[in-house]
Amino acid sequence: MEHPHPEVEHGARYDKEEIEELFDTGFGYHVRGITVRNDDEGERYVLLFSRDDGPYADQVSAGRFTYVGEGLPDKGDQSPDTLGNAALIEAESDPVPIYFFHQAGDDPGWEYRGRVAVEGHEMVAGPDGEREVLEFEMRHRDGPEADPTATADVDGAAAGVGVDAPEPPAGGFAPEDTTGRKVTETRAGVRVSESFKQSIYERFDGRCALTGIDHPSLLTVAHVLPRTERPDIAEEPGNALLLNWTHHAAFDAALWTFDEAGRLWVNPEYEPADRWMDESLRARHGERLDRLREGGVADEYVGRRNESLSWWPPN
Repeated sequence: MEHPHPEVEHGARYDKEEIEELFDTGFGYHVRGITVRNDDEGERYVLLFSRDDGPYADQVSAGRFTYVGEGLPDKGDQSPDTLGNAALIEAESDPVPIYFFHQAGDDPGWEYRGRVAVEGHEMVAGPDGEREVLEFEMRHRDGPEADPTATADVDGAAAGVGVDAPEPPAGGFAPEDTTGRKVTETRAGVRVSESFKQSIYERFDGRCALTGIDHPSLLTVAHVLPRTERPDIAEEPGNALLLNWTHHAAFDAALWTFDEAGRLWVNPEYEPADRWMDESLRARHGERLDRLREGGVADEYVGRRNESLSWWPPN
């Protein structure tokens, strides 16, 4: 799929079936607020939806606006670990095309408002004052709502828009990957090349190193030592592994780790109430996993990561 999608017209209204046809996807019974998809080339993109009569008062008309993440109002605090929320959080440092649709009042269909970018997020008190929700800071990238003073996002490169990356810091980093392209530093963070991502998918046989999940839309490349802190090894194969979005977020949040022998260790303060997270992490504490042991992650980087954890060594 070409990005930006050439057949989606800014200001036009589309019903559910038309959007499904345009993006060659399916929503099931109803449209979800945050829909994460991969195109035919394996490139990630997001379809984002907001309604005036939705459960949250999203402000969507200004150049910059807020968007409340996914989670049912009667199900307690929202989690950054859900697929949609994790995808938007990831898009802060690794931008992807995000197509934004809005439905105002009783208007038929969904009005396409153009592409948007994620500028930040935070947990805030919900409208009922009884729970916390994830509030994303968004910016319109094109159309009449766009901020003309804003600079281009790195996903402009994927969209066919020229992007001038800032000069690297003194001393530089920009190591070459296997294709001779260079790691790119932007104001949004450090972006790695698609060829590097593909190499990690292939090395892990397209499966999450922790759970074995193999659907491309649910997988993402994780770094043992954060690429924002160590851009010099952002495309070092021994510093990366393939995880699903939820366990990637949990890994970055230091809720779990693994050692040089491939044994899984969980932060002792993390006691997940979610059954899946409990069974995939807490119940496997200390278990040796072949995927983690044989995935080619360098012992040096695993050791450095674990030494930085406040709860290491584990009990």
